[in-house]
Amino acid sequence: MEEDTRTNDSAKNQDGQGSREPGSGNASSAGGARGTGTSASGMGASGSPSPGGGVANGAASPGGGPNVAGQNQSEGSGDAQSQSRHQDSLDSSGLDLSRLSNFLQKWATRVLPEQKPREEMPSVPDSGFSLSLLLLKLLPWLTGAGFLLSLFWDFQGTVPLPFRDTSLELKGLLRMLTVSGLIGFGTNWVAIKMLFHPRHKRPILGQGLIPSRKERIALKLGESISREIINPELILEQIRDSGLVTHHRENLTRTIREVINQPEFVNDVIDMAEHYIQGFIRSDEFKKNIKQFVKGIDFDDVGGLESGVLKLYRMFSGDKDISERLEELVDSMTFSMDHYEDQLVDYLHHLPDMMEKRGDVLEEAVLNGVLFLVEQINVQEIITDNLRKLDEIRLEKLLLNSTSDQLQYIQYLGCFLGILGGFLIWEPFVTFLVLGSFVGLIFGLDYLLHQMSKK
Repeated sequence: MEEDTRTNDSAKNQDGQGSREPGSGNASSAGGARGTGTSASGMGASGSPSPGGGVANGAASPGGGPNVAGQNQSEGSGDAQSQSRHQDSLDSSGLDLSRLSNFLQKWATRVLPEQKPREEMPSVPDSGFSLSLLLLKLLPWLTGAGFLLSLFWDFQGTVPLPFRDTSLELKGLLRMLTVSGLIGFGTNWVAIKMLFHPRHKRPILGQGLIPSRKERIALKLGESISREIINPELILEQIRDSGLVTHHRENLTRTIREVINQPEFVNDVIDMAEHYIQGFIRSDEFKKNIKQFVKGIDFDDVGGLESGVLKLYRMFSGDKDISERLEELVDSMTFSMDHYEDQLVDYLHHLPDMMEKRGDVLEEAVLNGVLFLVEQINVQEIITDNLRKLDEIRLEKLLLNSTSDQLQYIQYLGCFLGILGGFLIWEPFVTFLVLGSFVGLIFGLDYLLHQMSKK
């Protein structure tokens, strides 16, 4: 009887221990699911081989196992949804770039110095009214009218000269002068037109000078401009002489000092730092690096206390790999800037002083950056390609707009020079004397006026 009583008491004690073990298993499973995300079945499997282990696995007892599984499934589903929403806001690298973009849009306009309105380049002054050009333009019309008149009437007779015994013959003088004037005007007009026409190559007439040489002109202009006008050394020298970098550095330092003293800016920096550090910790790339790091460790070669701790952890962690445990731990981690806030604020407040102290270094770095960017730009290629893209009509308009007055002077001056040539044909000696005296007077007067303007 006594043995039966002891046997029953022992069985009751074992049943009582078994009934407590599932409770312990439930607590461990719930805590593990909230803390590290471990499953209830894993913790139950790591328990003792008593009936309680089966209850933890949800196989025997209806009181413990199913509730634990349901709780773990609910928490696992909530974590999965939360992670899914978090991943939706991240890009492929695990960083939410939209937050950085919003931060820059908010503060960039306050930090960057205000830009001065760009000074407009002075426009090319209009040549205005020119009496000489107007008279030259009228001359071909008068010459044409004189030629038509010469078909019906012309000068007749002679004109005596006071310093010579002979007289000047006037017969046919009007037609001679008008024809030579029209020839002078016509040759210059044709010469100017031949610069641009024909625009396309013709079997007999050929092609205009500029259209036929457009490729060569583009190459030569691009080479000359890139070598003599727009090159990295000249640009860098212009930036240095203008003091542009120093001016903007001083303005930037002043505005940064003003912005940093605003609590709103500091709070935004701290919030953004916490956001991106947290996102980096939970990124797939960071988890992948952890797995690769752990897989590269040979735990058998680790000696001493570390070896015992690692082996003990692997024994109680069930079938899960250490890297998976660390990944679950990373998912549950949260990062806070509370411990680093004072250091960050102190650094921000010292930033303007550092910029002033190292102003020369910053300016030199900016200049080197500008020089590097300018050197990457092939100015010759840009100019050449753009000139190649200009069709013949646009190229003609471009050149005519910049040389219109000069070309008109050349064109209409041909008529005047043609008339002078007619006088030379009519009476070479007298015309040479008069014309030579007149030209000498003009050049002498121009020289005197030029010397006076220098003084």
